[in-house]
Amino acid sequence: MSVDDTAKWAGAIATFIAVIVALLKEEIIRLWRKPDLVARVKLCAPDCHKTRVTFLNHITRQPDVVDCYYFRLWVENKGNLRAEKVQVFASKLLKKHTDGVYREEQHFLPMNLKWSHSQIPIGRPEIFADGISPEMGKHCDLGHINHPSKRSLLGEDLPGLQQTNTILALDLEVSPNTLSHLIPPGEYRLEVKLAATNSKPIIKIIEMDIKGSWYDDESEMFSKGINMNETSGG
Repeated sequence: MSVDDTAKWAGAIATFIAVIVALLKEEIIRLWRKPDLVARVKLCAPDCHKTRVTFLNHITRQPDVVDCYYFRLWVENKGNLRAEKVQVFASKLLKKHTDGVYREEQHFLPMNLKWSHSQIPIGRPEIFADGISPEMGKHCDLGHINHPSKRSLLGEDLPGLQQTNTILALDLEVSPNTLSHLIPPGEYRLEVKLAATNSKPIIKIIEMDIKGSWYDDESEMFSKGINMNETSGG
């Protein structure tokens, strides 16, 4: 083979490689640059804390207040690429039965959770966070527990439950008429999926032990009234 032929072959191979690299550029970049979403919940501020919420009392037609505990997930991007249009989807709820087995609650309606501290118009909760940059995070509302004395005034009551018992209300994108977002005392596993338009969904399991008792002291509530932690999903 002559020098000219060798040069031609080398040029053709270089051109072919350049075309392949151009066509597969995005795929190659994704091999080492991608978001890595993680989530955690800690029963302490700023993830969880006690506050007071103002609402309209439908009986007195006057503003009223209620003591309330808020529970939030901290969603963070541990990767090296911005996560775009991030959502947290509550996909499944399981309850622990007397035989120790967790079984899926068939009446539970899977929905997105709401991002915290949203500034978009009232009635339109933020479901898709515009983006989370690397090494940055954002709180997502998991749920809340209102003082049981005002459960019925807030539309967060369940039939057959003692009026002194607490209920965890999941902060879904809407409150379904089936009341499946209201979780009475018991041990549960909530499956949530973290996803973005540029990353595959990952599953986290939120283990929740709702004791059913209300404590005015925040430290007592988070030690005696409810337990909560997260684990990796399947």
